[in-house]
Amino acid sequence: MQKAGIILMLLVACSVASTASALEVIAEARIESATGAPVQEEVRFWSEGYEGLVLNINNGAGDGTLRVSSAVVSLNGVQVLGPANFNQKVAQLQRSIAPNDLENILSVNLRSNPGGYLFVQVLGEPTLELPPDPGPAGDETIEGVDVNDNGIRDDIERWIGLNFRDSEKTRMALTQVYYPLQNFMLHARENDRDAVYNDMDALQRASECLHYINAEEAYLLMRELKSEVLNTSDRTYAYLDSSRMLGGGSFPSAPYSKWNQSCTFDPDILEN
Repeated sequence: MQKAGIILMLLVACSVASTASALEVIAEARIESATGAPVQEEVRFWSEGYEGLVLNINNGAGDGTLRVSSAVVSLNGVQVLGPANFNQKVAQLQRSIAPNDLENILSVNLRSNPGGYLFVQVLGEPTLELPPDPGPAGDETIEGVDVNDNGIRDDIERWIGLNFRDSEKTRMALTQVYYPLQNFMLHARENDRDAVYNDMDALQRASECLHYINAEEAYLLMRELKSEVLNTSDRTYAYLDSSRMLGGGSFPSAPYSKWNQSCTFDPDILEN
């Protein structure tokens, strides 16, 4: 059985303009037949952190071309949609689904003329309580927007929550890293050298905590978070000002055996 190319993207921050407009994309893929021969593909996804999951399928292009007349879609071995659900007049299909908490496999068996395709999405409502997307207003100042007044910029709180919903340890460690990164910029603009030094000590401890939790990916995670925090020219310049103020400072690391104590929370009592 021939397999056509599949583009699979794991997304967590996009809203869908459909009847499920309040839901977010957990996984999506375009599955197409290049030659017209049957195609069997799998879309794997995790549903932890979501509820009210929906399978959304767009059949072919918006102008009615490249539609599929026959397909079978199954979730974890149980058929959700069959050949009777597809024809050239069906543009979109949606079904509520009840996946496992762990990894799920959505299987798509496609039977189509050459070029026909299905755009398959798994949607869900996030269970984490996150602030709304601040949009452009979140980037107008260094301080940003914090509508729930918990000390974290809303854009960063959403980025951490949506991208690391399956690991409370990682969310808490990245939040600990966020605070000194944000404070660097604020204290540099206040020309408070002592505060910037304290921020560097805090960043050192936060880095040790993150390495304790995830040594293999800690550097990459910190780099990704930093790029999100310093996402405007004003924030970047303020951060560079703090870097210049740190010249000549010494910031020793704690012993490796005590890196768990560098966390502002107890990472050893959390399950994930």
